[in-house]
Amino acid sequence: MKIDLFDPASFVGGHPHEQYAWLRNNAPVYWHDEPDGKGFWAITRYKDVYDIGRNASVFSSEPTIMIADPEPGLPTHAGAAKMMLMMDPPEHTAYRKLISREFTQGPAKHYNERIEMLARQIVDAVIDRGECDFISEVAGEMPSFVIADLMGLPLEDGRELYKLTEVIHSAPDSLPPNAIPEAIGKMFEYGMTVIAAKRSKPSDDLASKLLAAELDGKKLTDEEFLLFFMLLIDAGGDTTRNLVGTGMYELLKHPGQLARLQADPDKYLPTAREELLRWTSPVIYMRRSVTQDVELHGQHLRAGDKVVMYYGSANRDEEAFQLPNELNILRQGERHLAFGGGHHVCLGQWFARLEIDAIMKEVLLRMKDIELLQEPSWMTSNFISGITKMPVRFNS
Repeated sequence: MKIDLFDPASFVGGHPHEQYAWLRNNAPVYWHDEPDGKGFWAITRYKDVYDIGRNASVFSSEPTIMIADPEPGLPTHAGAAKMMLMMDPPEHTAYRKLISREFTQGPAKHYNERIEMLARQIVDAVIDRGECDFISEVAGEMPSFVIADLMGLPLEDGRELYKLTEVIHSAPDSLPPNAIPEAIGKMFEYGMTVIAAKRSKPSDDLASKLLAAELDGKKLTDEEFLLFFMLLIDAGGDTTRNLVGTGMYELLKHPGQLARLQADPDKYLPTAREELLRWTSPVIYMRRSVTQDVELHGQHLRAGDKVVMYYGSANRDEEAFQLPNELNILRQGERHLAFGGGHHVCLGQWFARLEIDAIMKEVLLRMKDIELLQEPSWMTSNFISGITKMPVRFNS
């Protein structure tokens, strides 16, 4: 079995489940070569991914959660500041508290009516045409609109900002030279206009609240705000957009499951949503760095080694799930790791669930007889699994 979890080509069409299965059964802690890097340990079993994600003292998020070590101009740092994803407790805990209250289950539910209205608006825009690109016109619109709304930005700007995150997550070799630093620069330039607008005229939106917040008696610097801003735009879209797009593709490949879900979305969406999150695992991996020598499954991990947790593999682990390679929208009682875990568990998971339910319900009830016009195009990335283009037609 050839193992290559670094090449983005391995993830075209979805996760490389044959490679994952071989690793879980034969080498659950696998030393993986890294072009232009020192290599990393690939972790593929559910329990190990679960445990490592909860042990920040041994498996640190610093200096980065990406496989490659940070370079100037990439989205880990802005000046002296760093992104919250690249922090450990207690620093991470303090920064997370600045916005965590806005994203808990209660506040998210209060926003549900607005999310449902946006979902109707999105489907209204395409329903009379009988065809659309499902990714850019449906799946991508929902999270782009919601995070823009939360931040107090025009909805159209949310769409344009999300296009920048697509570039940031793509493999550099698949893009023109300097495309990623240029996309980050545009994100920061826009963020500076947000800083100016919200400082001069603050309101009740999340951007204004962040700029007014204090940490140890000090307000966020421009650099700290810009990294928060990038994280919210970026993470606010990835899981929802790619779950809705790839999830619909998988349902079209499983017509019996799709028919059952369409028959009663209110009844089946809660379990179907969680099963599709498990099945598609939009975030491919997170890296940690070993802080002290540790033994795992007979392998000696040394301080400074990179450890990479593969969520798509953990979510198909036979030890954690019954019949893990069967899509079952009725599945209950088995907890997936699509939102990560531990202190870095996805902050926006409750919003993501509401967004997924709202847009999927509109699609299932209003876009009848949906079918592919051509096979989808996939993101060229070893970090985010998702479809970039999926033309469909339907009846209304």
